[in-house]
Amino acid sequence: MDFLKEIDKQSTKNNAYKLLKQYRRFSRIAGEEYTPKLTPTYTLEPKTVRSYNSGSSQTEALVTRRVSAWNEMEAIMKAINRVIDPLVRQVLIEKYCKWQIRTDCEIYMELGYSESEFYRKLERGVIEFAEAYRGGELLVFSR
Repeated sequence: MDFLKEIDKQSTKNNAYKLLKQYRRFSRIAGEEYTPKLTPTYTLEPKTVRSYNSGSSQTEALVTRRVSAWNEMEAIMKAINRVIDPLVRQVLIEKYCKWQIRTDCEIYMELGYSESEFYRKLERGVIEFAEAYRGGELLVFSR
């Protein structure tokens, strides 16, 4: 059974890191100016999708690009929200979803974590994110 196979953690984490690093880019393409609302339980709430009228093929291409970026952002937000521990979720949000890019050191100092604790939470969160993203699409299994 596939779901009982051993996960190749390094490859899975690499897939998740690549996707999470794209979040800000998707946000810019979708036309979002700010990060999603962060609730007290450290979950993301997406903004409403804007509707566009397409009048030309150029406009249609822009709308398609924006909608695709929005859908990708939404899938990322849903997967982050499925991370069990709200403190682990907060680490992912602070590192990948905030508009302002900050160093890991700035983040873990602000959150009051040691460097090693921060990276343990990040690793755990990235694995859980990969499991939750589009039904496990980012998972890589050992042979």
